[in-house]
Amino acid sequence: MDRETCLRTLRAILIKDEAAFDALRQRLADGMSRAWAFGAEAAFRDALEALRGIDPQAFSAQDEARILAAIEARIGGEAMRRAMEGPVVSATDSIWRVGADEAARPAGVDYAFGLKDERALALLNRFDLHWIGRHWDAGTRETVTGAVREFFEQGWSYETLADRLRQAFDGIEERGMVYWQLTADTIATKTRELARVGGYEQAGVRYVEVRAHMDHRTTPICRSLHGRLIPIGHLQTQRDRYLDAISRGNMEAAKNAWPMMDAAQDVGGGKVLPGNIGLPPYHFRCRTVTVSYLGADPETVAREADDIERWSMAARQRDALPRRDLLRIVERAMTARWDNLAYARGHLDKHRDDLADAGVRVETLTEYNEAMDWLIRRGDRDIALSIRRGRLYAEFSREMPAGRLVAIVNLSDGKRASLHLKGKSGRGSLQNEMYAPQNGRGVRKWMW
Repeated sequence: MDRETCLRTLRAILIKDEAAFDALRQRLADGMSRAWAFGAEAAFRDALEALRGIDPQAFSAQDEARILAAIEARIGGEAMRRAMEGPVVSATDSIWRVGADEAARPAGVDYAFGLKDERALALLNRFDLHWIGRHWDAGTRETVTGAVREFFEQGWSYETLADRLRQAFDGIEERGMVYWQLTADTIATKTRELARVGGYEQAGVRYVEVRAHMDHRTTPICRSLHGRLIPIGHLQTQRDRYLDAISRGNMEAAKNAWPMMDAAQDVGGGKVLPGNIGLPPYHFRCRTVTVSYLGADPETVAREADDIERWSMAARQRDALPRRDLLRIVERAMTARWDNLAYARGHLDKHRDDLADAGVRVETLTEYNEAMDWLIRRGDRDIALSIRRGRLYAEFSREMPAGRLVAIVNLSDGKRASLHLKGKSGRGSLQNEMYAPQNGRGVRKWMW
């Protein structure tokens, strides 16, 4: 089987696995939402029955406690744990197996589900059901208490009270639905990723790749991690710390071992990630996953690869290159040429007016190239590496009064790409699949 046929087969498997996971995740969300809806409806009926015949003027703390107890019996922490245990346990078992198979199959290994998996699943379900139960204490109880107390403070008739209580419960039920959808999504993604660690272990995978869903909704934290290679040992340590914390009943330690982070956070560069950053989800509604990385190890690339491969790995890992490499990047960018004159003229015509607003007046291709050279080689501009559609680019930029002046060079092909003005953001284009700022200030090379 040739390489292209292998890739097509693997893509078909991954698409099938993704569809299976999505179906299981939705089954979990539906089961949890259904349990909540049934519970909320029963709680409403029980509350009405408990309120029937009570004189608002004689309403006491004992009456309030009795009504709240009736409601809690239906949608309280223990009630929800019991109601959702079946959907959670059933779905997570299937999600675990799908996740483990996904991780092992690209390496040609059939995953063997065993006692270790059963124990990990049991611990995971304990944690999930704990937080399901906490929903009552985390806001629902206070909402219900406030609603019941308000009704009696107003001294409404039973009919008015019933109508207003229905409105309150509709709001509680609707907010609960959103919460359970979010919870189901998080449970499913965490279960899948924990299972994948076991799949990677059985397949002998040494590195995994972070794979974000790249579009306009991709969050800064996922964009900053997309493409990074993480040693399997890093994920094993995070998984073990997480499961150990659950086994000890230390839920805060479990949250610290695998936190839900700020989606707007940028993890940044560095060879080693913090110990609690590795496995997605990184934030609520996270769409990022890990996949097997079967390419050359970063260590091998650093020792043996050519410049483009080494620089590409640095971009992938968001590493800072040493000064000698930045000088070579500047040299390579200076010797790059346009793919063709029509392409170059198109960029000149497109950006001429914006460049003039920044004080960079270019009327001819010669002036356009000279302005690009001026930006690439001067020492007070920034340098960044990026990867787009598998090609390595260098971005040279300098803040100007009218915006940020940017020169982009395709290092992989030795081609100039653009000189233009963009907004104030220094984060790079959304076209960049991976973006790695470098310490380029002071690096300059006068070639002629």
